Parts: sequence; structure tokens; C-alpha cells
Amino acid sequence: MQTDATVEPSPPGGSVRLLIVDDDPEMRELLAEVLIEEGYDVAEAADGAQALIRLRAEGFGAIILDKNMPGLSGLDLLPGIRTMCPETPVIVITAFGNPETYDRAVQSGAYDHLFKPFPMTALVQLVGRALRGEPPPAAGQSPGSDVCPQERAPSCPGAN
Repeated sequence: MQTDATVEPSPPGGSVRLLIVDDDPEMRELLAEVLIEEGYDVAEAADGAQALIRLRAEGFGAIILDKNMPGLSGLDLLPGIRTMCPETPVIVITAFGNPETYDRAVQSGAYDHLFKPFPMTALVQLVGRALRGEPPPAAGQSPGSDVCPQERAPSCPGAN
């Protein structure tokens, strides 16, 4: 599933390693599949505790972090990630968000956010921007970051 995003997926000499942290195995698998097809090396964690273990043992170019997880939530985990790897961009994804959630994520050090469901091209483009050190798109300029899930149709996958 090649996306139409024009992202340089890997630097010369190797691919960038990403960490996907999401308690939903189907979402982790989908994100991993898309990002692997874009040339990234992907590791996964099913919860905040697993993420911390991986972060202590490995280095990552970027982290995709689900906001809502049992136990240690993504927003609870974010300050620890910032302490452990302050230069690593973190993209927060959520199906349950609002402007306050976004503000809290950014204040805690997130690079940007995406509301589920989002187009996979939006994720690929956002990861590419983050890895290139570009600023995140302005509010409302990134597909999937401007519409809160409550405004989507209830039957839309990922909106619940």
C-alpha cells in the first residue's frame, strides 16, 4: 500500500526506527504496515509500560503515541518520554480528543496530533516533517488534525 506522500523515508545508510505505542493491536498493525511500506523500521509497544522498557533499551527517530490506553495513558507517558529522549518527536493519536487534549499534548512536548480516523498519508507526511525537523503544520492544515472525533459520523471507523 504505497501512499502518495513524498517523504524521504530513510537517510543514506539505513532506515529510521519508529516506535508505535497503542493498546489496539489492529491499529498498531495497520500503522506498522503503512510505515514499513514507506521504508521505516518499526517497533511496537502495547502499553505505556512496554513503551518505557523499549525506550530505555533502544533509540527511536520518532514515536507515534496513542492518547487513551489502560494504565499509563499516552498523555501520562509523554513527560517521561520528553525526559528520556527530549529531541525525539512524538505524534499523539486519539479517537477521543478535544482542543484541551491537543493543548495538553503540545504543552507536554508532543510534536503534533492526529484524530482517528485519519488518512494514512497524513501520518506519513507528519512523520516525515518531524524527522526533517520542520515545524508541524498550522492548526487545520494537516488532514486528520483539525476535526474532533465528536464531529465525525458515528459509523466512521476509528471514531469510537
